[in-house]
Amino acid sequence: MRKSNARDLGVFEKLWLDAKAWVRKALVSDVRVQDGRFVSAFVCENRLQAYRAITLWAKEPGTMAWIDQSIRPGDRFLDIGANVGIYTISAGHRVGDEGHVYAVEPHKPSSVALLRNIARNGFQKRTTIFTCALADKRMLAPFNYTSFEPSVTGSQLGSTQTNGSGKPFSAAATEICLAVSVDELIEAKAMEPPDLVKIDVDGIELAILKGMAKLLGSSRPPRAVQVELNVGEQDAIVQWMKTSGYELHHRHFTSGGERALREGRRVESIAHNAVFSPVGDQSLSEGIHS
Repeated sequence: MRKSNARDLGVFEKLWLDAKAWVRKALVSDVRVQDGRFVSAFVCENRLQAYRAITLWAKEPGTMAWIDQSIRPGDRFLDIGANVGIYTISAGHRVGDEGHVYAVEPHKPSSVALLRNIARNGFQKRTTIFTCALADKRMLAPFNYTSFEPSVTGSQLGSTQTNGSGKPFSAAATEICLAVSVDELIEAKAMEPPDLVKIDVDGIELAILKGMAKLLGSSRPPRAVQVELNVGEQDAIVQWMKTSGYELHHRHFTSGGERALREGRRVESIAHNAVFSPVGDQSLSEGIHS
């Protein structure tokens, strides 16, 4: 038997580590949220995770209205930038047992929280998780973390600038990450073509859209695509969607964005979401908040 050079843990040390693990587990909160006719549960390790859960219908009411009114039972929903799964879970309720949700989240601590939330709601069979990054083509690139905390935003593939603002951040850590395109995932049969797509990745939305050119131009394109329009990228994304056969259906803003509009700021200076639908397609609900 080979001897270990490290000394064994003493009884007190074992008890102390066990006690710390118990305390950490005890501090995790199970937050339940009313989501229309559904109830969602979230395992929250910090205040930000709990905030995301309890403000489900308050922070981005337009996103929730779009999800609630556009998803049909049996649909396939693609959530790019799923974070800890707030919208993944909402979509999971609405697609039902016959539908499916594909959730993409390369930030490792957030993707672990995402997996927990999916399991907490019993959606393992109707959800597929991708922890790779998405881009316009297959590549290896640095993924820069803004923080190790689950639920944080702003981490970037191949950049240390967030939201198209040009303001750099100091990476807490960097890993080399595999990035692929949505078209590649579909061609590899890792996912079926989605009926609805949500993209919110804090900065490379246009590259991801270019990586789904075949999907957007196919004979069965998504009924709707919601994209976060960051400052400096808005016109380019609208133009790309136009050349891909999509028109702007409506825009909607976070609660903070709505406040900025009331204060007189121009739309172009505020990050917000835009929902696009195929030109001439009347299937998207007219009652969605805009």
